[in-house]
Amino acid sequence: MKRKPAVRQPISLPLTVGWWLGALTSVSQAGTELKWVEVPAAVRATVLANGGAAGQSVDRENGKKHGLAIYEASIKEKTGTVADLVITEDGKLVDTKHDDAGDAAAEQRAARAKLLLAGVKFSHPRNIDNPYLPLATLQQDLLEGTEDGKKIRVERTLRPAIHKHFKVAGQTVDSLCMEDRASLNGVLEEVALDYFAQDDAGTVYYLGEDVDEYDEHGKLAQHNPSEDAWLLGKQTPVPGVILPAHPKVGDQFKSEDVSDKIDERDEIVALDATTTVPAGTFDHCVKIKETLADGVVEFKFYAPGVGWCGKRQRTAMNC
Repeated sequence: MKRKPAVRQPISLPLTVGWWLGALTSVSQAGTELKWVEVPAAVRATVLANGGAAGQSVDRENGKKHGLAIYEASIKEKTGTVADLVITEDGKLVDTKHDDAGDAAAEQRAARAKLLLAGVKFSHPRNIDNPYLPLATLQQDLLEGTEDGKKIRVERTLRPAIHKHFKVAGQTVDSLCMEDRASLNGVLEEVALDYFAQDDAGTVYYLGEDVDEYDEHGKLAQHNPSEDAWLLGKQTPVPGVILPAHPKVGDQFKSEDVSDKIDERDEIVALDATTTVPAGTFDHCVKIKETLADGVVEFKFYAPGVGWCGKRQRTAMNC
């Protein structure tokens, strides 16, 4: 999720084909980068047969194998990992190389998911009644503010008719959907569908978001940008935690655990905080320190019976 003055929960879902192609064409390897039409037909066929895309870049490597020129092409596997195909000029696939660091990160997320979800049950996941985030009772919120002199307006609306299902800890979980419509100076900028679920103990999880971004004229510009959108089970095995069932000072968790660019670390720093916004003063709030992927620190306040009512860094929001 972009760190814009939106008032969605501090949680920023699926990688699209557009992102995939962009990633493929941006990879720089040793050797000479070739245009698609410059690549031997046999090599192109092997790339396409192994998950590549027509038009992507392919590198001709230095040296030869058995007297044949060597080519490398990056592809995205069905598991979601990126790999490099090593192909000789006759079209033979001689090796598939993986990003060890990326594989290690994926393994670590899988381990965190197993630990986080051990023994967790979801009997009524849409009945989100955590006292600090009672989303199920929210019908519509209007939040307004300014940033850099520009007027920001976000309409948050419960969308109970939308049912998006996720596999969580071996269970099929029907999520609760919240729609955020963000406008800047009266022009629609983004529409996001955020998906949440609550376990039987009362912890609220974030399962991802679908995002539509609009240009300066309010016309649809992009669907599910990779730097903003993600879904549990596709881009990550780990759901985000928005609020624990029984928050305690010092509790640490992640509201997003997707990639090195979509990563938000949270820590509860107070249980009886007070915050004042144009809508009024809220007491007895849970205060959460959130560190974004780029190192920026924000603080969120959750008021009992109300939900999120704080303000993001550099943003003044009405609640």
